[in-house]
Amino acid sequence: MHNKRLPLLLTSLLVFFVMFGFGLLLQLKLRELGASLLMVGLLTTVRGAVETFGSPAWGAISDGLKKRKLLMILLVLTPAFLYFAYSVIETPIVFILFSSLIAFFTAGFEPIAMALSTEHSRDSVRNTSRELSILNTANSIGMLTGRIMLSILLVFFTVSQAINWYAFVALIAVIPVLFLKEEKHLVSRRKGFLNRLFPLKEDSTPLWENGLWAVYAGTFLRQLGTAGATSIIAIYMTERIGLSGAATAIITSINPFMQIFSHIFFGRVISKTGPRKSTLIGIGLTVFTMVFFAVAKNWVLIAIGYFCLGIAFGAFINGAGTMVSLCSPPGRRAEFLGLLRSARAIGFMVGPLLAGTVAEYSYFGMFIMMASLIATGGLIVIAFTKEQFVTG
Repeated sequence: MHNKRLPLLLTSLLVFFVMFGFGLLLQLKLRELGASLLMVGLLTTVRGAVETFGSPAWGAISDGLKKRKLLMILLVLTPAFLYFAYSVIETPIVFILFSSLIAFFTAGFEPIAMALSTEHSRDSVRNTSRELSILNTANSIGMLTGRIMLSILLVFFTVSQAINWYAFVALIAVIPVLFLKEEKHLVSRRKGFLNRLFPLKEDSTPLWENGLWAVYAGTFLRQLGTAGATSIIAIYMTERIGLSGAATAIITSINPFMQIFSHIFFGRVISKTGPRKSTLIGIGLTVFTMVFFAVAKNWVLIAIGYFCLGIAFGAFINGAGTMVSLCSPPGRRAEFLGLLRSARAIGFMVGPLLAGTVAEYSYFGMFIMMASLIATGGLIVIAFTKEQFVTG
């Protein structure tokens, strides 16, 4: 493994280990505090709203710095200290507001990590897709192990104790960053506070040159569909299909498990197929996932759906990430990678609300609607994107 790559991969693995564990822990903690289901859902909505603006803003700030390393340390260390407070907060609304503060800092990690990973790729499709796939593999390993560790911890510890345990791991995550060696990158200089945070306000030209906006639109619609369907899939699996909670947990873990292999595979083949085809394969497989969920009568088709979803994510995120990296100006790479996370965050916010509303009347109708919206995203990518990348 490349020595320059290792610190970033270790930090990313640990950050996603913590983030994926907290995803479930925060819901459990809120329920312990007596929060309603509506308030538990509000947690995801508020965090998504903060990430929508925070991610490209942090990316743009890092584009304006000669070294991203100090900013990365800040974005890893600050949430780590704040996590400990989760175990002592006793009011649901304060808990949600505090969570939004943490989300503001965590929103910057992914775009900056992606920008750092592609800085020595020399703007080639092969190198960019390979670097992003290796980073995404580390993320998926972190997600999988974070969820497995959570299931073990909750057998022996309370929710508050588990929160403190994950907060401690978050502190450890900053150690590899200290050994990070950066490549030089083109620094983006802008006048005015708002222009530094949101350069799109001053210059949105790159969005239209290669149909980059269509990648974001496709990303939004795919995430809307998957977030919507998976937000209530556990209820569907237990109440409609008749599976136990343990079986549900095992089947849903197929997704991050398959992502690991998918990242590696598509990281290798994107240089031959091109990132646009990989993105479309990811969208297509996600549509199949929704169809499998819709017609499932037992656990088999649900499991096949999650198998497809894991492969789909690797194809999609590596393809879309490579397209954004190569279509964005070198001096604004983290900003545009931040917008990719923003598109996903908006999908996370809208999807569960739409899916929950339709599923009240029909699960089948909900899954087919999600499949249709995801397919629409694919058609937008086909119609408007071009593989004429900015190089040099």
